[in-house]
Amino acid sequence: MVSPSAISLSDTAVSGPAPETGDHSVTTNRNTGRPPLPDGNRDRKDWDWEENLRSIVLDRDNGIPLHVQLRASLRRVIRSTPAHVEKLTPENTLIDLLNVSQSTIRRALDGLAEEGLIRRKRALGTLITRRARAGTSLDHIAVIAPNFPGYVKNAHFGAMSTQASAQGSTLALIAFDKGDDWHVCKRQITFGPSEGGVIFYGNTHHTTIDLHNILSQEGYRTVHVGLPIPGCPCNSVGISNRAFIRTGLSRLLDAGHRRILFLAGEPEEVPESIERVRYFEEIAAEYGLAIPTQAEVLHVGIHQWENASEASAHAINAYWQQCPAAHRPTAIFGISDGAATGALFGLIRIGVRVPDDVSILSYDGSELTRIVQPKLATLVTPMDRFASAVMNVLNTNAQNQQILIDPEFRDGQSLRAIPRPTPS
Repeated sequence: MVSPSAISLSDTAVSGPAPETGDHSVTTNRNTGRPPLPDGNRDRKDWDWEENLRSIVLDRDNGIPLHVQLRASLRRVIRSTPAHVEKLTPENTLIDLLNVSQSTIRRALDGLAEEGLIRRKRALGTLITRRARAGTSLDHIAVIAPNFPGYVKNAHFGAMSTQASAQGSTLALIAFDKGDDWHVCKRQITFGPSEGGVIFYGNTHHTTIDLHNILSQEGYRTVHVGLPIPGCPCNSVGISNRAFIRTGLSRLLDAGHRRILFLAGEPEEVPESIERVRYFEEIAAEYGLAIPTQAEVLHVGIHQWENASEASAHAINAYWQQCPAAHRPTAIFGISDGAATGALFGLIRIGVRVPDDVSILSYDGSELTRIVQPKLATLVTPMDRFASAVMNVLNTNAQNQQILIDPEFRDGQSLRAIPRPTPS
């Protein structure tokens, strides 16, 4: 058995003494057949497999299979190897150093081969290929999302499906219902890590973190649609809530509105909802609006899996009838298309005219804003840019990349300017 300290990048290469060529001979490395590196490049020569492999820690009690843990650790080590390191150390050495079975080693290596990180050749050993597939379009894309209908969700899926089709990828939705175990979703992924990537859409942070951890350890490329998740080194593509709020308030102020109600008709526990409310209050104060007399937040109080439009309609109906006419807002800024359309329906039921009595500005720009009457003015997520960013993160195998996309404004019949008072 070869001693671990003697393991080099080419254990299977023919070895022997350096050739005798006289006083001017060049001594060659017995493992590579190449001249030794000069002292200035000593760091390239001194790659130590034993040292790097001993840094691997496998936890037999955390519930994650050993071969999955080993695969993730070997992936990290392989990606850190210098360019001149061409081979992985032999299986026997891995078994001795890591104290795991040959079956565990082979399952981990098979997974890395499927990812494209290594190639296993019977005569040559395990060659490091350094991810030849990186930067190419993936064959398959899976989207894991709650089974809850919505116009914004449909718009996102439509844009991602179009982008996937354009690059020659297939896109499949893996939906789960309230109370389902996310492990069921994982078992529905029908392709290997080298063939495709996984998008997390609309899941709780806990579910996204769990899915990312297990799938990334198996070598899958993943991206989360939404804000960056604290403590999770996963890629994310979301909208810039700060830019959305600033753009919306600027439009309303330019139209002369000085009493603005922000209708928070989305689940209160969702980070996007929390951030939008916070930015509304911060930026309204920046613009000199008094809180809450000129910039007020109406919390509808719904939670995940509840209908935003219905809840918002009931909330705005009750608010409008209880608020003195002199203190009513001149504009309602909906936290989402669902909240804005809910406000529209709730106001129509009690005879309030939009935009004559109050203007409405929506937030997301889905098809829902076009099919209601009056059509809603809205801030729009540029879906082409969004979908392109999601696919680019997967195709390039990005690591811990966070992308925020700014909005566009689309005018509509629900927003009118308030005439400025004429000086007397």
